[in-house]
Amino acid sequence: MHPVDYKALSPLNSEHFALNIGESRDCMFAGSSVFLYNVHHLIANTHRGHAQMGKRRFSGLEVALMVLFTLMSVAALTFIVLFVTGEPGVIKDETTDPFVPQCPKIPLAERVDCFPDAGASKLKCEQRGCCWGPLDERNVPWCFFPTNHGYTVESVEQPNPYVMKAQLKRMASPSLFGADIQDLSFHAEMQTNNRLRFKIYDAHRQRFEVPHEHISSLNSDPSSPISNTLEITQKPFGLTVHRGGNKKVLFDTTMAPLVFEDQYLQLSAKLPSHNIYGLGEHVHRHYRHDTNWRTWPIFTRDAFPNGGTHNLYGHYPFFLCLEDESGKSFGVFLMNSNAMEVTLQPAPAVTYRTIGGVLDFYILFGDTPEQVVQEFLELIGRPVIPPYWSLGFQLSRWDYGSLSEVKKTVERNRAVGLPYDIQYTDIDYMEDKKDFTYDKVKFSELPQFADYLHEKGQRYILILDPAIATSKRVGNNTYDSYDRGNEKNAWVTEADGKTPLLGEVWPGETVFSRLHQPKLHRLRG
Repeated sequence: MHPVDYKALSPLNSEHFALNIGESRDCMFAGSSVFLYNVHHLIANTHRGHAQMGKRRFSGLEVALMVLFTLMSVAALTFIVLFVTGEPGVIKDETTDPFVPQCPKIPLAERVDCFPDAGASKLKCEQRGCCWGPLDERNVPWCFFPTNHGYTVESVEQPNPYVMKAQLKRMASPSLFGADIQDLSFHAEMQTNNRLRFKIYDAHRQRFEVPHEHISSLNSDPSSPISNTLEITQKPFGLTVHRGGNKKVLFDTTMAPLVFEDQYLQLSAKLPSHNIYGLGEHVHRHYRHDTNWRTWPIFTRDAFPNGGTHNLYGHYPFFLCLEDESGKSFGVFLMNSNAMEVTLQPAPAVTYRTIGGVLDFYILFGDTPEQVVQEFLELIGRPVIPPYWSLGFQLSRWDYGSLSEVKKTVERNRAVGLPYDIQYTDIDYMEDKKDFTYDKVKFSELPQFADYLHEKGQRYILILDPAIATSKRVGNNTYDSYDRGNEKNAWVTEADGKTPLLGEVWPGETVFSRLHQPKLHRLRG
């Protein structure tokens, strides 16, 4: 017998067995072929030896080699069948065919920006699968969406005349920022004749939704079928909201694709007029919005009103649109508390961009703007009537320095007969800016200060920040507010639901209480 070359048989020999999952299927077949060839060659040589030596029984090694040869032949044939049929189990290269954007010929006013971040270029635009059209006009997007981005409708069902559901699948196309959600669910319902709700969300994974206690308690009482108000376009997915009576289009998202990534959601809609009011909180120089490519950020920024477009303390993702001279109007409310921005463009159209949550929209209809406002208040709850004394003059500032300086300020205003009702102290009254403490040196008589004001019919308001320091108090003493919160699992956590989310606020490293949980109200009190 010829000696056996075990190295030639070893599957670890890279010269004869080149199977690499990361390589193409051709490499897999080539590696298998080389290996099979070596086995076949070895067996043939062995058989020649047998012929020369006369008739004899196969040895155990020879039998093993023949069995191995048969198994590898079957495996190679299986790979070939899978390659031809495209069945699961074979790693496919989805980028074999380059994506070609289908660029629409549309008015410049209807372009929807595909590169809202800084640094757009032809190369970067095309890498996102979008259309590049440079202009002399700087406000108009140079990089805009094609018609073959977005989602398609896989199925639609209508369990009753007032509800519509659909399943959406993402179209094969490049991503804007990555982590696209492939499967989405769409749910729409006519809650009343004047209120339509539609929600787009991850079909397989729960995402954060605003726990609005008033909205969740509302009852539905529709009498008009949803088909009178809502129409779905299947590819790419889009929806059109009509006014029930005259079928006028009010909110049309078919102008641009839906983007739904893990940390970037975008939806655009064409509107019937430029008479758009609302959104905030900002300093709006005009009551009616400018639709010449204006973007308004909404992120409850701790900033004073400076007259620019910067967002301020409030988060109001609601606008009202006066449709025409008849007075008929509608409102759009996006119930999403994530950081977002809203762009208004000359189409006229609106584009929402937000970094999380779901797209939970409410469309409110009215014959007048006042009716729309009433519908909105019915949805979110009516404002609390403020106490009479809160309508008076109020005085507040940062860094009085000490309680004695605050008292001097109060006495000075009393002396000139200024009728002011409320005195504030900012967080400099605290010990190291820690909530629920006070400086025992500079503000040692703070507990008695409230009585001092009440004697003259005045009120006292202490400012608090919704963040609790993790550090100890002066003298290495325990910080009871932090310790009680740990015991009650009171803090906002990371994704694991256990690890407190840490931030950096006035006192340094802090945690944040889950303000929306009723069981924690007593703890904060």
